[in-house]
Amino acid sequence: MDEKFFYLSRLLGQFGELKRKNHFGGFCLLVNDAIVGLVLDGDFYLRGCLMARSHFEASGLNRLVYSKKGVPLEMRYYQISEQIWCNEALILQYIELAYHSAIEELKQKKAITMRIKDLPNMNMSVERALGKIGISQVDDLRTMGAKACFMKLKQYGKHDPSIQLLIGLAAAIEGCHSAVLPKTIKQELIAWYNSFELNLV
Repeated sequence: MDEKFFYLSRLLGQFGELKRKNHFGGFCLLVNDAIVGLVLDGDFYLRGCLMARSHFEASGLNRLVYSKKGVPLEMRYYQISEQIWCNEALILQYIELAYHSAIEELKQKKAITMRIKDLPNMNMSVERALGKIGISQVDDLRTMGAKACFMKLKQYGKHDPSIQLLIGLAAAIEGCHSAVLPKTIKQELIAWYNSFELNLV
């Protein structure tokens, strides 16, 4: 098993930082904080979420059945067969699918749970102002972009938005504080803001 796990770690490590966490009497394997697989009783299972699940089922992989208090529960983990173990190109393909599906699911969960006020530079008053112009989700903000959100606030908002807010929105979308937003992006935003204000005069 040690040799197999070393081989597995090498393959998983190609996709990012590998961690392990105790789970179900075995341990989960996480790549970039997304659960990709499970090692249990010497067997390796890939986590099947989103598009990976339908692909694994169509490929005929056996699903993990875990018994809890005598009740069998089908888990979202699919066992890697010996045939797949023997084909490095194929197992990499399965791992890549499991990894990208897990990362996408993680992003979706974060987008649902995170509010605009939780982003860097944002607060409750900005969240409320954006909500009044129809931007209520983090995904809405990211999709529209800082400039379009700023223009909407300028057009429909009660308060006149500042250049600081424009830079704050751009940085929030990038997931960083305004102070560390790259200088080139800041300069471009300032130039855009000045020309936008000039056109309103």
